[in-house]
Amino acid sequence: MRPLPALLIVAIITGLSCQRSRQPEPEPKQYSVPAGVEPYVQRFRDETHKRGQTPATDNLIIAFGATQSGDACGQCVLESGKTPRITLSTDAYCWQGASDNERECLVFHELGHCLLNRAHRTDRFPNNAYVSLMNPDDVGVYATCHYPIGKDDCDKRPRRDYYLDELVNSATPLPVWGK
Repeated sequence: MRPLPALLIVAIITGLSCQRSRQPEPEPKQYSVPAGVEPYVQRFRDETHKRGQTPATDNLIIAFGATQSGDACGQCVLESGKTPRITLSTDAYCWQGASDNERECLVFHELGHCLLNRAHRTDRFPNNAYVSLMNPDDVGVYATCHYPIGKDDCDKRPRRDYYLDELVNSATPLPVWGK
């Protein structure tokens, strides 16, 4: 039997040791949303659709629990190839004692991160109101306040259309009330 030429041996070893690294298989689509949160996800679908967006909501997990930072009312975790996951805090301030509009703002904010790939936005209007629902500090930007103090502009529900327009299109023009 004749020995294999050295070059052929090197080629075989190189071929065996240089296998292509494969990307992990993406997770199968999953949908798990608590019944109390489902109406807000449906509203998000409806409102984004009215504004010309159709983010896929069929691959989403929302659960109540502790957020990683501990003091946030919600958190979106996006990992390549995995189902977007939102954790909502059950803290009395965050969910239990929140109004319908505050809950909607919170869910829409987190869906903005997970489904629209929106980052936080900290800029403010001349009247000091946040420009975006995607601000990191106040997810009640179009809600009513619980305890009006002084001349506080307490009923912010008329601002809802602007904030939802801006959620879908960050170039939405300055509203009259923002001056």
